[in-house]
Amino acid sequence: MFGKKHIIMILLAIVSLSLISAVAAADDAISSDNDTIAASNDLETISVEQDDNLKSNEESQISQNQNDEVISSQSTPSTYFSLDLKDSYEISSSKDGKISIYVNPCTNANYNAYNFNLVGFDKDWNVVYDSGLKSRNADVNGKAKTYSLTIPKGSFLPGTYVLAAVNNYDTKVMDVAVLNVSGTAVITSSDFSKYYNSDKTMTAKVTDKATGKPLNGVDVKVTFTKGKSTTTKTYTTNSKGQISIEPPKALGTYAVTMSSATPHVTVSSVKKTATVIKAPVSVKAHKASEYQGFKITLKATVKSQGKKVSEGTVKFKINGKTYSAKVKNGVATKKIKLKKAKKYTYTAKFTSSNYKPSKAVKAKATIKKRVSTKIVVKNQKVYMDDTKFFTVKILTKSGKKVNGGKLKIIGQDSTDVKKGKAKLVKYGGGIKHLKRINGRTEYYRKAMTKAFKLKYIPSSHKYKSSIKKVKVTSVFKCPGCGKKSTHNHYAVGYYVVYKTRIIVS
Repeated sequence: MFGKKHIIMILLAIVSLSLISAVAAADDAISSDNDTIAASNDLETISVEQDDNLKSNEESQISQNQNDEVISSQSTPSTYFSLDLKDSYEISSSKDGKISIYVNPCTNANYNAYNFNLVGFDKDWNVVYDSGLKSRNADVNGKAKTYSLTIPKGSFLPGTYVLAAVNNYDTKVMDVAVLNVSGTAVITSSDFSKYYNSDKTMTAKVTDKATGKPLNGVDVKVTFTKGKSTTTKTYTTNSKGQISIEPPKALGTYAVTMSSATPHVTVSSVKKTATVIKAPVSVKAHKASEYQGFKITLKATVKSQGKKVSEGTVKFKINGKTYSAKVKNGVATKKIKLKKAKKYTYTAKFTSSNYKPSKAVKAKATIKKRVSTKIVVKNQKVYMDDTKFFTVKILTKSGKKVNGGKLKIIGQDSTDVKKGKAKLVKYGGGIKHLKRINGRTEYYRKAMTKAFKLKYIPSSHKYKSSIKKVKVTSVFKCPGCGKKSTHNHYAVGYYVVYKTRIIVS
């Protein structure tokens, strides 16, 4: 559960305020009461483990009985001495435990040989144990030794913890270790039942058998068995000793076995059952409407336990026929064509292997008649060099204004229809009126007429499209003097106007 490098990184980054306060408070207490310091100054009774590199055979104690000695040295920074913890330790929750610590003391007479607190953290980095200050006067002849610190029984509940040696002077984490605390626990749970696709979870609680207190950070193995199928997951208890278990999704009744996945915590396995049953659904059919000639969309929404259903089938019945549609993201739709313009009633019914079948629910489906349209416009005239707008009306057959859609000149651009009107541009024929040039005489056509085809393109199925032809006649008008018939310009020549009209297709 814990990696040493990972632990060091976390503790270096976030040594909790409660830890700093606890260390500082212990330091203050020691500096204010020398007698108390002398009494709590040592690390219990020591059994020395000689290092291969140590030449001294002296039997040392981190905490010898120093009641007659008053500590007068200064607190030592973490850089002035070193200590090493093992990677991991194991003690019993019901017995005093021994923790061996290798210390290379400070030999500067102005400082303590060492000073630190041994602090225990649970998996949520809460401080659950503090040894109090462990300190000793400077010893200029001090040698590196392995000492033993006693952790009183009951200091830790069964489980896995982090031990950190924290310097009381600068609150630096000097080393860390994993502490496995053995003991016996009890798992309590109940048989469980839930609907398919429900968020409901099965719960269990792990407590210390001796004290009844909840155990934090204990791994529990949970196995679900159904026939020959087995699924196993491991969960870790929270600060309340609880785990939330997610049963398999498939329908059925499962045998559930819970046991300890933490080797040093002994638990009698617990057997329960978990049942996943078909869930109820709510179905709503929605009103639908469309115009003749287009497919109408039948729609139903399906929910279960407040969530959208994304499986199963809805069967729609209308006009004597049945249609099926799959449910996706809580919605089933089906497009069909109904010929007659009238009101229909349709039903929707949901079925699925994982949900209870629904009742057939009803809704209305209406097919409406489309509205015919007409284009109203007069034939237009324009002088040959002019450009002007003219208005085209788009109305229903009964004379009502049509709003929306486009009016298109076939082969050209289109324009919007607003409040039954559309504006188009009429252009004069310009130089196209000129037939030929012969000396100083110019021959012009009297009129030119061009036919255009207009088409109304509706934006709604409500309206039908319509077509209309319109003629635009371009009439000769002298660009110099404005006369509309044959006349003479002495400066530029003679204008001859032919009265024959030509039609441009």
